[in-house]
Amino acid sequence: MADNNTLTGPIPSQFGSLTSFRRLDVENNLLTGPIPNELFGMSTLEKLILSNNSLSGTIPSLVGELNSLSDLWVSHNDLTGEIPTEIVNAFNLEVLLLNGNDFNGPIPANVDNLLELFFVDFSNNTFSGTIPPAFFSLPKLEILYFSNNTLVGTIPPSISDSPKLRDLYLDGNLLSGSIPEIVNGTLLSLEELLLSFNDLTGTMPSSICALRNNSMPPGNLVSLHADCVIPPDPPEIICTAGCCTQCTFG
Repeated sequence: MADNNTLTGPIPSQFGSLTSFRRLDVENNLLTGPIPNELFGMSTLEKLILSNNSLSGTIPSLVGELNSLSDLWVSHNDLTGEIPTEIVNAFNLEVLLLNGNDFNGPIPANVDNLLELFFVDFSNNTFSGTIPPAFFSLPKLEILYFSNNTLVGTIPPSISDSPKLRDLYLDGNLLSGSIPEIVNGTLLSLEELLLSFNDLTGTMPSSICALRNNSMPPGNLVSLHADCVIPPDPPEIICTAGCCTQCTFG
């Protein structure tokens, strides 16, 4: 590991010859340049931690060849381009942190094979397109951050399919339509649901309000943000008393 050492310059491609390495951690440095393709020849690599540098370029499509990779952290760099579709072949991924870059294009939709994935942060990029419903079918998914992108379309009704979902951040996008009802007895682990600063309309579903920790029986939902400020009258989202915890004007 070489984190927090004020390292400068590019990541040495020679790291790729360290074929028995399981963890490469160079976060919180001043590294520049692209992510070397050679890193993806490290067949035993489980954790690739590159966050908080000034890396540029794209994520190489070779990322899909790292079958042992559980953690990919590239947050807070200057990375660009689309996420390679091959990333869904890294089927042991548990943590995928891409936040705070300039990634664009659609979010990969065919994530069905990522059965170990539990923490995803794609926030603060310029991703476009719709929210892929397949994320909500992942059995271990707990945290999903899509905040502050340019996502459009509606919130998939399949959010009810997510058995362990705890935090869902969709704020700061261009989502429209109504907020879907959820199936009774689902999303019981949900603690934070952020929907503000979108183009959503209608009434906050009673099935979501029933998840609040002040409901009877009490749920786990402690943070529910929506565009429910009055005026305008009516607000974009109508939220009954005791339901939304923070109202904004989106």
